[in-house]
Amino acid sequence: MKNFLRTLVLPLFISTSIFAHGEDKYGPNKGFVRMPGAFHTEVVLTAKNTVKVYLLDINWKNPSVTKSSVSLTHKSKSEEPADCTVESNYFICEFPKTVNLYKKGELKLTAVREDQKGNQAIYKLPLKLEKSVPAPADVPEVEMDHSSHH
Repeated sequence: MKNFLRTLVLPLFISTSIFAHGEDKYGPNKGFVRMPGAFHTEVVLTAKNTVKVYLLDINWKNPSVTKSSVSLTHKSKSEEPADCTVESNYFICEFPKTVNLYKKGELKLTAVREDQKGNQAIYKLPLKLEKSVPAPADVPEVEMDHSSHH
């Protein structure tokens, strides 16, 4: 019975690790990271209604705006789109003054990095790091190897 439960429970912890994929630590620009596809997005809050969006490669490096775009909306009671413009190596996205990114809601980010379209990345507000879930003491630790997809 114990082995049967271990067989059912262990994949849950492995899939949690895969899902997190860095969401439990800050990005290179001290922002919050998601992986919507073959690249990473990093959101850095700069004011109550403004964020910087970095489009990073698979290794969390080389931010790019070349052949890239972002679309960002804020959802709390209604959906508000941001006005996003290109800066040197990131996008600056500004919401109307009525939007407060310090309050509960979510950001929905759709990005294209160097012609690669990603899935929608969801950032829960207020922004915070996701917590890693430690495995129970009787579940053996599994070393995850991400080298094949980096």
